[in-house]
Amino acid sequence: MKIKILGKKDLPPSNSTLKFRIKNTTNWRVGFTDGETGDFVQEVGGITYSYSWNQIEEYYLTTPVLP
Repeated sequence: MKIKILGKKDLPPSNSTLKFRIKNTTNWRVGFTDGETGDFVQEVGGITYSYSWNQIEEYYLTTPVLP
């Protein structure tokens, strides 16, 4: 289920694995929430991108696939 972020009450739990979309974009990014800062984090090719919650339009939680 997609969750639209309107305020801090809509944030996911710390250390969540999720897909999120930055405001005014259409691309979904795979990442996680940082347990210390609460930022949305995306790692691509060894580069870490960090986004504040107020830059994110919506997200949905994903569950890891077990082997």
